[in-house]
Amino acid sequence: MSISHPVRPPEPGDRCLRIRAGLVCAGVASIFILLGWRLVHLQVREHGRLQAEVELHRRTETLDASRGAILDARNRLLAVDEPVQKVIFDCNYLQSGEKLADAIEKSENMSSLDLRHTFSLEIIQQRYIAHMARLCAPAMGMTEQEFQEKVSSRLASRPNSQFPICRKISVADALKLRDALESAGFGRYRENVGSQGSLIFRNSFDRTYPANVPLTHIVGAFGEPPTLKAGDQPRPPQGVAGVEKFFENSLHGTDGEREYEIDGWRNEIPAYRGHLIPPRNGKNLRLSIDLGLQSLLEAELDATGPRQGEVYLDELNAERVIVVLFDPATMGVRAIGCRDKVHGVEKPLLTNPVSEYLYEPGSTIKIVTLATALNTGRVNANTVIPIPNGGYYNGGDVSPIRDEHDDGPLSVADVLVKSSNIGAFELARMQGSVRFEQKIREFGFCQKTGFESPVESRGWTAGNERGDRTGKMTLETLSRVAFGNAIVVTPAQMCGALGCIINDGTLRPLHLAESWVDDRGNHLEAMDRPEPPQIISARAAEVVRRAMLQVVERGSGKPGRSQLFEIAGKTGTARKATTVIEKGRAKQKYIPGDVICSFIGFLPADKPRLAGLVIVDQPKSPKHSAYGGHIAAPLFRRIAEKAMAYYEVAPQFSPEVRKLPQAAANTPARAPLRPTSR
Repeated sequence: MSISHPVRPPEPGDRCLRIRAGLVCAGVASIFILLGWRLVHLQVREHGRLQAEVELHRRTETLDASRGAILDARNRLLAVDEPVQKVIFDCNYLQSGEKLADAIEKSENMSSLDLRHTFSLEIIQQRYIAHMARLCAPAMGMTEQEFQEKVSSRLASRPNSQFPICRKISVADALKLRDALESAGFGRYRENVGSQGSLIFRNSFDRTYPANVPLTHIVGAFGEPPTLKAGDQPRPPQGVAGVEKFFENSLHGTDGEREYEIDGWRNEIPAYRGHLIPPRNGKNLRLSIDLGLQSLLEAELDATGPRQGEVYLDELNAERVIVVLFDPATMGVRAIGCRDKVHGVEKPLLTNPVSEYLYEPGSTIKIVTLATALNTGRVNANTVIPIPNGGYYNGGDVSPIRDEHDDGPLSVADVLVKSSNIGAFELARMQGSVRFEQKIREFGFCQKTGFESPVESRGWTAGNERGDRTGKMTLETLSRVAFGNAIVVTPAQMCGALGCIINDGTLRPLHLAESWVDDRGNHLEAMDRPEPPQIISARAAEVVRRAMLQVVERGSGKPGRSQLFEIAGKTGTARKATTVIEKGRAKQKYIPGDVICSFIGFLPADKPRLAGLVIVDQPKSPKHSAYGGHIAAPLFRRIAEKAMAYYEVAPQFSPEVRKLPQAAANTPARAPLRPTSR
């Protein structure tokens, strides 16, 4: 039996409650719909405007990285960054007529209100820029017109942007400029944001070169690279020559970045925490250059004097003179001097002649010819080489070869001492064209050595101007290359070959960079260098060194003989080829009288402390014969003796012993030894 409950009739208040609940839900839904519509409106239609508003208050500041310093072998500064101020112009400041009028009312002698009522914003902007140019241009090293053109052009193209109007101004000049702006009514300097009116001052660095000798051909230069097209924006400063350019990536470091926001009064909002990327400074580089020896070399190149037997540059009237001094133990360059008729104080030399200058080495390359022949084991120092009577070879297989002296048959050593072209040809022919060309390349010729310079020439031999592979040398080319013609080399290649002879046949290319160091000059990381190959035997190298000593003692290099040290070396005299245009084609042609005189050598001969190369390009001196032995050898000797004094190396002989007859000088008197140091 089921019991039915009576249905309760609805109360009048229940219906009212349901209506109210429905209205509340509808209201909430309407609110969400309105909020959604508003969000869509802001994100879609108002996105651009709001983003622009945010950008007006958001700032990104570049934190400049300090460029790595460049030091010499004794940790003396050659290039370093000094603190300066970078000045940024804020074009957004020019959009407020009230601020501009307040800034120039003192200069215009009108109240801010009158200025705004009298002139349009555009005219007030022009007057403000003109007054700023009058105050700022002299301190920034530009004319008032240049200042106004920079600001006006940027204002027209990007009115809400900031741009560096001056990349470097000294701290002292920046302080003076800030005081001048404040005195003229352009506002006080705001320490918290580093701004004053439309100018923003930021810490930066300027590249300086403290050395008191010209080093642009070695260290290079730092600055703005040339623009690729007319009208292009200037590119950021970077290394544009020398070591500065070669090691740009390591020296430059990485700039940092800081993001912050400002309020309506252009004050930084401390609570805002934008992202921060700290700068990473560049690496410090130590070179093998010795600033003291470089200064000594520069002084000797500029020296003049009437001393008998000495050679001075002002007497030579040469097209170019190049001197390279290096440490044979490490093959690090200690000094590079260059003088020519084009470059000077007003136009500094920005190319490194060690790696870029090309020349025919003449008889200096005979040390390679002799060494490769001795290395075969088929000849020794005393092997006699037949030389035709009259010093003239005309065998019909190659073009005639002539010697300067008619010495008859010569020993292998005397081929170098007497500088016999015919003897050098016979020694090279003994090896064959393919083998001789291969050994020439093994010595580092006709290829890049890796010398630290932005540009390095390869050199070449006749018939193989590209220098790309062996197997092209003919017997005719061999006959000329053997004594230094028909081959073009760089000083770096020639110094490398000399170093190979000094270092018992081990080839270590000439280098300029020693290592990476910390801020105190302590070693951090060595340069990556390959294992040096053994090119010739130590015995062959020793024979060549002994012959080079006799070249200076009794051969063609005798004018370079020292009264203090045993100098070993080799002279060279080569005709200079000049590029001429004939029938629309470039052609190498020898001009009569144009020669290149050179000398390579080292001292002391028994324990080499210093080695070097002297090149005199086109000497025109009535006083000196145009031969390497008469010009380059004495110049090397004078510089080398001063270098030994700089390094405090004790003389091997007393000054009087060289005045004795040659027979007595074979057992030289020793000078009292004194302590030596590097």
